[in-house]
Amino acid sequence: MSNESPGFFRQLPSALPGLALIIVTLVVIRTWIEPWMAGAVILGQKGWLIKVFHLNFILLGILCGMLYRNVIFGGSMPEIFSNGFKLSRLMIKTGIIMLGSLYTFSAIVQLGAMAIFLIGGFVILTIIMVLWLGKLFGLDRSMTGVLANALSICGVSAAVATAPAVEAKGSQVAYAIATILGFGILTMFISPFIGHALGLTDLQYGAWIGTGILNSGQVLASALAFNPNVTPGSAVSIAEIWNIMRVISIPFAVFAVTVWYWAGQSEADSAGKKKGLGTLLVEKFPVFVIGFMVMVFFTSMGAFGDVGIKGGPPASGTIKTLRDVMQWVFGFGLVGLGGYIDFKELRQAGGAPLKLGLIVGATKYIMALVVVLLIKDYLVSI
Repeated sequence: MSNESPGFFRQLPSALPGLALIIVTLVVIRTWIEPWMAGAVILGQKGWLIKVFHLNFILLGILCGMLYRNVIFGGSMPEIFSNGFKLSRLMIKTGIIMLGSLYTFSAIVQLGAMAIFLIGGFVILTIIMVLWLGKLFGLDRSMTGVLANALSICGVSAAVATAPAVEAKGSQVAYAIATILGFGILTMFISPFIGHALGLTDLQYGAWIGTGILNSGQVLASALAFNPNVTPGSAVSIAEIWNIMRVISIPFAVFAVTVWYWAGQSEADSAGKKKGLGTLLVEKFPVFVIGFMVMVFFTSMGAFGDVGIKGGPPASGTIKTLRDVMQWVFGFGLVGLGGYIDFKELRQAGGAPLKLGLIVGATKYIMALVVVLLIKDYLVSI
């Protein structure tokens, strides 16, 4: 394990100014701006901004983070706020762990059969498509390997997990991440509009973006932008269980791409360089997935009272409190996410990797929507 990053408590004092900015931003949005938008009469219609643009505190928080970095601070986060915005990533992972309180194992089994089939199919086909296009475009094998898992699974986490196994340079990982985030930002903002325009239910919308959007943080943001409620059967509960199943496939995808990479290396190239795959997966597998499953275990054991699943008893007071807290935790984390969207970095992504990323990303995004619409009568909610 690398010890490059200081521990949480050592980072906390220097992170306080940035965290304070994030907290104040969300409090202002939820306390004053969102209620004002709900009551404002524009073009003769009350709540026009919400009804037409579907704005809510999630989208406004992301936009504020982007505004801070790219406009107010001129493209780079000042040192005084930098650590706080970095630490906000922990809030997103903490929120996803807390999402385990929406499910029991029986509900996951009920939801999971269709999700496993579709997610598995999309992961496999996306990897094959990237490897084929990488060869067609003449991309470096390391670059192709990183893009294969980044585009097929969950963006940044998969790119970071795959990079050591395929000897990718830091610049190649950064290039892949910039390509993914550039496409993901677009889908993050347009998906709620598409979902509302098509009249998708929370179940259909969650299944679509949980499959079609490339990065876990953007799946979360897009789901909450469509419906900010955090309850069983809401967009975020559906999207995240599909996304979790996609993340769980990281070890298998890293293994497959690693085998592909080393199979194409000459004896001279590969001598003495092969990576310890078991060690790699232990170090790089997203710990929040384990935390999520632990939370599901406690929820299944009734540790927090009734979950409020459809057809059962109403949610307990503890569960309702957890869901209220989750909304704030996700809101804080997504203000921080907006602060990491750097327009200059996105402009630097170009050439063949960008072309490949856009082709594969758009194909996956559109096909996921088509498939979900075709099987909508077979989707299972909770």
